[in-house]
Amino acid sequence: MEAEKLSLSDLGQLVLAERSRRGMSLRKAARDTGIPFNTLARVEKGHVPDLPKFKRLVEWCGADIRQFFEIQEKATATTDVIADHLRADRDLPPEAAERISGIVVDLYKALARPQAVAAVHLRAAKTFRPKAAKALGDLLSDLNEALVEEDAGGPATRV
Repeated sequence: MEAEKLSLSDLGQLVLAERSRRGMSLRKAARDTGIPFNTLARVEKGHVPDLPKFKRLVEWCGADIRQFFEIQEKATATTDVIADHLRADRDLPPEAAERISGIVVDLYKALARPQAVAAVHLRAAKTFRPKAAKALGDLLSDLNEALVEEDAGGPATRV
């Protein structure tokens, strides 16, 4: 059974209901939760506290924090995002969505040009001038390209 979805503005009502269920005054609930009296009073009036207090109050009420948020797994690749959208399209039968996804993956592999990234830690970065940093970056990029080309079996450029 799926838990009821709640909005952030429902927290105040949830706290008030739990406090009533436990027969607690606002001051007693503040001591019990470890949240300042004034903060708890504002929450009951509809204000949303900072995340640590929010989490503590939700747990104190016996609710699941996931009820307040729609959690989605983030697709890591562009092609995964496109495939997810295609599968969610009500006008596309599942097999059509999969065929289109396959075509997109093939096109992406054929046309994408991944960016090479070079990272360097310079102890003297504060005194390193922009022209010198660019020259070093260009040198490292050239070196990286030469190494990639050599690994691919192409003509190697010795640096």
